[in-house]
Amino acid sequence: MDWNEINNLLNSHIKQNKAVSSGYEQIKKVLSDNNLPIAQIDTNRILKEFQDWLKEVLEKEPIPKEIKSIYFGLSELSFPDIDDGQSKTTIYIAGSKFSPDEDPDWNCDTEYLPKRRYLLLDDFEKIDNLKSENELSGDYEVLVFNGLLNLLVAHAIKDLKSQFLTYKIKKFGLFESIKDREQLYFGVGFDSGDTYLIGQLKTK
Repeated sequence: MDWNEINNLLNSHIKQNKAVSSGYEQIKKVLSDNNLPIAQIDTNRILKEFQDWLKEVLEKEPIPKEIKSIYFGLSELSFPDIDDGQSKTTIYIAGSKFSPDEDPDWNCDTEYLPKRRYLLLDDFEKIDNLKSENELSGDYEVLVFNGLLNLLVAHAIKDLKSQFLTYKIKKFGLFESIKDREQLYFGVGFDSGDTYLIGQLKTK
């Protein structure tokens, strides 16, 4: 596969605000054109699974006032209690006090690390298995995993705009009131690769 083709496709998804289903169809076409294996996944299920997790995180561990950017990372992690600690491509959420304009490495300096920050998607496991069976990595991982997560995040931030753009003020350890934040940036990427800026939400 040609890296420029992959990068251009993922950036076009962001620019055109592609739906998860149509975006994945384009990803599958690139795989097909390059005679690479395609995982048959249910985009509606993967979107629901992602949004259910995200809603729970935001409800139980709200984003603090000082956070300016949210990073959805991708990393191969292992969990001792799952499949004997086998390494899996895992999504996580983190937040930074810096915006991309203030610090190009904003996503490496994170303060918001909720306890529920990790997500193992069932369909990502299918892709992991396909990747291992065919000894694929690199560009394939970026196209499929990063491509899908970009689409999921772009969709979710629209649906959960109010949750992202509010924060809670504490007084004496209790939630006192809910305030609006002016804006919040969003990025997606592998820890070892490039970060795609999905966009920003604003109150106005």
